[in-house]
Amino acid sequence: MVIEGSREYKAAQELERALNDYGWNPKRFAESTRYYHRTLQQELMKTIVEIIRMVDSKDYGTDLRNQTSHELCKRIVDSGVLDEAHLLG
Repeated sequence: MVIEGSREYKAAQELERALNDYGWNPKRFAESTRYYHRTLQQELMKTIVEIIRMVDSKDYGTDLRNQTSHELCKRIVDSGVLDEAHLLG
């Protein structure tokens, strides 16, 4: 799968730039998505689920800075709750 140069890669880079700003407010970002079209809210959730699955994977690089995120994602995946999520693809 070619990642670099894809529109998803470019969007992830834009998000990375925003996240790198010390003024980033995760709660305000989450609240802002409330104004998305309902279909786009669904698309965002599918994306978040894929991020959770990726961060849980064994080949996801971790160190002390992101170990807690990796462990949280592992607990979410291991719980089976994502298997029960029927997000239309």
